[in-house]
Formats: sequence, structure tokens, C-alpha cells
Amino acid sequence: MKNIIGTPQLFPAEVSAWDEDEKERRAAAGREVLERIRRAGRDGSGTVRIPPGDYRFPGREGMLLENLRDISLEAEGATFWFSPEVTAGVHFRNCRNVRLSGLALDMEELPFLQGILLEVGEERLVIRLEEYFRRRFHEQRDQDHFRLMFLDVAGECETDNLDFIVPREKLSLDAAGNLLVPVSEPVARHWRYQLRVPRPGDRVVLGMRHEGGMLLVDGCEAMCFEAVTVYASPCFVFYEIGHGGGGNTYRGCRLIRRPGTDRLLASAADCFHSMNQRRGPLIEQCEFSWAMDDFVNIHGYFHVVLEQPAEDELLIVTPFGTGLQPGTELTFFSAPYGREKFRAAVVSRRESAGSEQEGLRRVRELYGRKFGIGLQDFPGGSLCRVRFDRPLDTEPGDFACDYDNCGSGAVIRRNHFHDCHVRGILLKAADCRIEDNRIERTALNGIILKPEFFWLEGPMPRNIVIRGNTLTDCAFGHTALAAILVMCGCCAPPSDRITPVVNMEGIVVAGNLIRRCNAGAGIAVFNSRAPRVSDNRIEAPFANPTAAGRIDLGERLDLSVEKISPEERGRLKESRSAIVFLGCAGAECRGNTVPGSGEGDRAVVYAGSWGNAQGQPAGI
Repeated sequence: MKNIIGTPQLFPAEVSAWDEDEKERRAAAGREVLERIRRAGRDGSGTVRIPPGDYRFPGREGMLLENLRDISLEAEGATFWFSPEVTAGVHFRNCRNVRLSGLALDMEELPFLQGILLEVGEERLVIRLEEYFRRRFHEQRDQDHFRLMFLDVAGECETDNLDFIVPREKLSLDAAGNLLVPVSEPVARHWRYQLRVPRPGDRVVLGMRHEGGMLLVDGCEAMCFEAVTVYASPCFVFYEIGHGGGGNTYRGCRLIRRPGTDRLLASAADCFHSMNQRRGPLIEQCEFSWAMDDFVNIHGYFHVVLEQPAEDELLIVTPFGTGLQPGTELTFFSAPYGREKFRAAVVSRRESAGSEQEGLRRVRELYGRKFGIGLQDFPGGSLCRVRFDRPLDTEPGDFACDYDNCGSGAVIRRNHFHDCHVRGILLKAADCRIEDNRIERTALNGIILKPEFFWLEGPMPRNIVIRGNTLTDCAFGHTALAAILVMCGCCAPPSDRITPVVNMEGIVVAGNLIRRCNAGAGIAVFNSRAPRVSDNRIEAPFANPTAAGRIDLGERLDLSVEKISPEERGRLKESRSAIVFLGCAGAECRGNTVPGSGEGDRAVVYAGSWGNAQGQPAGI
């Protein structure tokens, strides 16, 4: 990496000075550490201490650790450096009760470009790139798209913006080496209503995302990660996969921009992503910041019914492989809205070999033809013939979820999450708690409970407590609806329309402080049975006067099941409630306060004909 940077400073000076011989010495030190850990695992040693220093792990698979049991890895003062093609940094596979503490992870090349806005127009941006980032742009020929993020002149705060993704073929360089970026009409239109439009001198980041995980926890159980810090990642940072037992602990971990550098981003993807785990994680006293996607996403998957060949058998597609085993209980929902139908337990499963692409093709074709819904690609789709313990009544397209393999029981508490391009905490699980967190400056929702059917990510959130959190400038993008949002996304196109189906339950939102929500409510709860919203304080909902009235809930309703009157639609369009209920049954709303509400604002509650909100709204 010698002489790879000039101004601004992007790496520690001693790392920038490495020549090829020094890089090889660091790689040899990395290989030695890897062998020490593997040997300790074979010998049953209790503790491995990794000396302070810098270690290199080139290649796509950085450090693979398999089948470790009951071992502690102490790495205070050690930094592992990974190459730009990495898809698995530190990869734990089929491990149990392993503790890793004190380690720092970084990259030899940054997974993003950054520059300064020279010109801002409704059709084109001109961005000046430093020499290092121009070189990175030319080197990353396999990067087919870039995701843009706009910051203020100091690079301290992201500005309100639509998610801005540009294909590589639409980017070009002018004679001076400046990057030319076309602006789409929806983005230019959005700029007319946001709090702070991009302007010359602002900073810009272009994320370069890859698949994989910097700390990859694959099929593991009862792991403990303490004071692990990540400074750069092109993929998910903390990533749980592999149908593991879960129940892992993340305490005092960080995703941050490296101090002493001029880096504007830390991760090009989610900070924490967990899927298909039997038990959810404990995330506490962590700092997550500067991610190009969500901070936390915990979920399982919906399995889609293709055919019913017998009264107790189904042909099912399961995303990302299958964890279906005899005894697994599935909850079935009708397509496309997600009305619960019945539950049934697996008796046997037979998987079709080589069926991944076939299953994906058939599910996407079915939903496009029958419901007009376009699903995203989901790798690892297994095509299975499954027999159940009872007669079934399904239609093609119905879907099912396994509440025992979706990260249920997750606890997220006493963390500081700040500066995120998308969402803060996204849960699609059951029996979880989100408590006493500080969440600041997320472009979309600070906390959101919502299945996302276009990714087949579920299940329906149930029995979730959101208590004692402070959310500041969350949903600063004026299209985000609410700082705390509870909503079912299993619906007809376009996605994220509000349906009248009640399929979430046991939701408690209590004692939270919400400061400034750009153009939406502080709290919005849809599709829920007996939600309880109490003792929350909401300061300055609809804080962007330019965007006032841009969110029309009436335009977001799916009217194919139930109709609303023109009068009700007008009320929705004009609604400026700090707390909103739609499509709920038996909602309870008590003790909430909205100090200093302006003219036309209502403290609480619009319920409409789709639900009945019960309780005493707080005074303004």
C-alpha cells in the first residue's frame, strides 16, 4: 500500500508506509496467529492471547475458524487488515461458547469513494475525487453500481435525501478527472422539499457493497464478542447465518469511522444482520455508526407454497437453504396480505437437489402473474416436498414462517446508534426487547417492526417491547412516515402499502422520547392487535415545514379489500397526528405528551374505519 494516499489522510501513517516486503511479513504474522488458534482448538486450550500489532489476511476468506469449543481469544491492541475482495473477514463456523475480545478489523483499501460536490444541478452532479479515490474507481471494474450519500461540508451530518443508486455505466469522468453523476427526476423532485438540499462544497460518499460479513458467525451458538471494533467493511459487519443456535452476545462492540482519518463512512452495508437463528442476540453497550444500510436487522424467512400435491403435503420454496426439520411448527398466512390461516408441524422433508434457481424462478413467476408483485433475488432457495401432521388448506402463493428460527428473544439495550443512511433497528421476530437505546440521525425509521415480503424476510413481529429509548432526528428523510413504525409489508404492489389485515400482536411502545421527526408522526402503528402506546413524549413531529403535507396516508392504503369514504380520505391527507393508528384492533393509547404542538397538529390518534383506537389521548 505504499504511497496509496495523499490528502486527506485515510490510513495510519505506519500502515501507509508498508512496502511489499512488510506486507508479506504482516501476512506471515497473520498465518501464525491463525495456526495458533486452530492448534489451541484441537488441543482444547482455554485461552489464546494475540499480541498487539497489525496482521494481514489477504484474499476473499480472511480467517476461517471451524468447530471451536469453549475457548477465549484475547486480542486487545491487535488489528486484522483485510483485502478489498474480502467476503468473510473473521469467519466462525460451527463454533460454540467462543469469546473474542479487544480485536480491531480494518481494510487495506476502502469500500467506498468520497469527494466534494463542485456542481449541483437537477440533471447532473460534478464531484471532485482525490487521487486515491479516482484510482479506486478505475480498479473496481466489477462494481456494477454505487450508492450515494450526501453530507454537510464538515462531513459530520448526512443531509435528507432519497436513496440514490447509480449504475456504473451511467458514471463518467471529465477531462479534469471529476466524476459526473446523472440525477434522476424523482431525486431532483425530492430536493425541492427536503430540509437541506445538496450544494457545492458538500461531501459525497459512493458506497461499494459486496456480499458477506466482516465478522461472520456461521451456524454458531453461545458466542461472546466484547469490545470488537470495525473501522471499514464492504459487506455486513456483524453477520449471523447458517441456521445456528444463536443466543450470541455482542457487548461494547463498535462500528465507527477510524479516528484520526478523514474517512466519511465505516460500512457499505448493514452493521448487524442476523437471519435464521434459533435464539436472538444480546446487543448491549455498543456503538454503531456510519453504515450505508440498516444498523440492525434480525429476521427469519417466509417459505412460499407452490403446490399442494396431497392433503397433508406441500411443495415449498425456502430461501437461503432450509432449516425445516421434523417437529418444526410453521404458521401459515394467506397471500398476498398475510392473514393468518393455521399452524402445522413438519413430519418429513425431501429436498430436490439442484433446485435453487428453479425454486426462485417459480416463486417470482407466481407472484408476478398472480399478484403483480416483483420479488427480489434470494440466493439459496431450496425446493422441498414437506409432509405435515394435519390436513392443509392452502393456495399457491400462501406463505409460512417458523417463529423458532427467526432470532426470537433478541435484546437490544443501552446502545448508541447514530448516523445511518437507512434504518436504525429493524425487527422481524418475536419476544424481543428494545430498551434504553440512544438512536440519532437515521435517514429512515429509528425503530421499525415490519416484515418485508419483497425480500421474503419475516415473520410477523409479535410480543415486542420498545421502552425507554431516545430517538433524535430519526426519519430525517421526509418520506419515512414515523420515527417508530409498526407495519406489515406483505401486500399488493407497490410495496409498503397499508393493508387492513391485523397480523401483529403484543406490541408495546412505552416511555420513549422522540425529538424531531422530519415530515411524519413520532409513532405510527398499523396492522396490530391490541397495541399499547403509553407515556411517550414526542417533540416536534412534522419538523420540516417545506415538506408538510407531502405524506398522504390515504395514498398509501390498499383499497382492494375495504373501502374508505372521501371524508375519511380527506382526514388522512390532512392528518398531522403525533401518534397514528391504522388497521388496528383494540389499540390502547394513554399518557403520551406532545409539547408545543402547532396549529393543525393533533396529539393522537387517527384510527379510521379499519380499526378502533381505544383510550384517552393525551392533551397537547
